[in-house]
Amino acid sequence: MASIIITPGSLPLENLKRRPLRTAALLVVVTVLAAAFFGGSMLGINLGNGMRSMERRLGADLMVVPQNTESKAEALLTDGTPSTFYLTKDVARAVERADGIEQASEQTYIASLAAACCAEKLQIIGYDPATDFVIEPWVASQFDGELEDGQMVAGANVNVSTDGTIELYGRKWPVVAQLANTGTSLDNSVFINQDTVPDMVEASAAASRRAMPAEYAGKAVSAVMIKVKDGYEPQQVAASIKGLDTDFERLGYVYPGGVTAAAKSALGTLVGYVAVFVAALWAMGVIVLLAVFAASANERKREFASLRIMGATRGMLYGVIARESAIIGIAGGAIGVAAASLALFPFSALIGQRLELPYLQAGPIAIAAVATATLAFATLAGTGASLVSMRRLARPEAYLTLREGE
Repeated sequence: MASIIITPGSLPLENLKRRPLRTAALLVVVTVLAAAFFGGSMLGINLGNGMRSMERRLGADLMVVPQNTESKAEALLTDGTPSTFYLTKDVARAVERADGIEQASEQTYIASLAAACCAEKLQIIGYDPATDFVIEPWVASQFDGELEDGQMVAGANVNVSTDGTIELYGRKWPVVAQLANTGTSLDNSVFINQDTVPDMVEASAAASRRAMPAEYAGKAVSAVMIKVKDGYEPQQVAASIKGLDTDFERLGYVYPGGVTAAAKSALGTLVGYVAVFVAALWAMGVIVLLAVFAASANERKREFASLRIMGATRGMLYGVIARESAIIGIAGGAIGVAAASLALFPFSALIGQRLELPYLQAGPIAIAAVATATLAFATLAGTGASLVSMRRLARPEAYLTLREGE
């Protein structure tokens, strides 16, 4: 039978193999800590990315919408819940004559039925590329041509078929470009020019039910997006609009800056809860690690004493234990990062929907940095706990420690 030669370098790994239950227990604790740290950190980073993306998306200072549709408009800005609501172009044009308006552009919203391209409803947004200052900057980053009648620009989460089309209402629509991921409602939307809106309404009538009455198809406007002039506040412009006609007092007025502030507040609260949870979990985890390493060190008194008698110095003992805990930390950290990644990355769109907050996945450099930090913290936590437990046993003389273990 071949003998196994154990060297100082292989001793830590052999020690871990000899005690599989203790090794497994330590691995589980470190894995949970690593998964919590990596998952919590990535959640905070992705939500922060989504919030910054939403702030860029909300290029308007004021949205004027039909009566009693403010909540639907706010939902479109945040969680992207599809909706159909509209007023008429004559009202929109009258609104645009108010004082304090620097730019104004009209948008029309249609919520599709479940489509072949998507698991859920799709938001169809009609806009005017010539006047738009909210959507056009995003579209221009991917498409520098003219959006013609019947063509579409697709959001990042919309599945475009291999022939470059999207099937909506039983009809195929050509897609000229697809936007990069923004973490906002743009990702689950398609964009058409305003002249295509009547065609979309007629297609809806032929395929299922009409999205809006035929007489409104050519003159429907869901929102007037307004950028105010310097020196004006959005509330002042809203008051000016109401002063144009008493009927305008019943219109809905949405202030994207307020929506952003509310979303930031919700985001700050959520991230705070996550940070407290991760900190509490790490505190408990480190206590468990200290207890497990202390119990393990107490059981290994004779082993340590024998090594001292054979000539091992205190530094060598510390090195063996440190390497053991480092192996546990690296292995547990890697497993924790992998487990958290499987829970986070494939379901990023679902996470954003459930949280009802903008959620934009971080890039590979940020992910690699957080993963590296997680491995480092997991290794340091395990190594620190083991060395703290070893201090008491490394000080007595080897003979006394050996007698204590008898």
